[in-house]
Amino acid sequence: MVRTPEPVDAVDAAERVVEAMIQLWRQAHLEIAPDVSDQQMRTLLVLEAGARNLTGLAREMGVGPSSATRLCDRLGQRGLIERVSAGRQVSIRLSRTGERLLEATRRHRRLLLRRALAATGTDQAVLHDALGQLCDLFTAPDLPASDLPAPDPASPAVPEAPERPPR
Repeated sequence: MVRTPEPVDAVDAAERVVEAMIQLWRQAHLEIAPDVSDQQMRTLLVLEAGARNLTGLAREMGVGPSSATRLCDRLGQRGLIERVSAGRQVSIRLSRTGERLLEATRRHRRLLLRRALAATGTDQAVLHDALGQLCDLFTAPDLPASDLPAPDPASPAVPEAPERPPR
C-alpha cells in the first residue's frame, strides 16, 4: 500500500527556525557573557539604541523603576553602562565596555551561524533566498484581520502548565 506523505506544515517549520535561533542566540550569549543575565543583556540591547532616563528604560523594559534601578546598578558595577548627569536629568547609556560585549556576542553568534549553515551542505544561494523570504514574512506589516484564522475560543491564550505529580 502506498502511503500519502503528510502535508508540509510551514508553521511548524517556521516555529522550529525561531526556536533554533533563540537557542543559538542564547548559546552565543552564554559563551561570551555567562555572568550577564538575560534581563541584563536585554537592557544592554535597549541602551544600544540610545541613552534613556531611568523612567524611559523601565517603561521600555516592562519593569518597575526599582527593578530598572537594580538592573542599572548591577550593570554599572560591571562597567557595562554609564550614568550621565545633565543638570537634574540622569541618562543611562551603554559604556564602551558594554558596546564591546555586544559586539563580541554578535561576532560569536555569526560564527555559530556560519558553522551551522556550512554544515548543512545546502546550496548557500538557495538557503540565502529561503531565509530572506522567511525574514520578509516575519517583518511584514500585520495581515488584515480577515486574512487570519479566527482563534479557537476553547483554547486558552497561554497553555496551562501540566499538573505536578504528587510526591
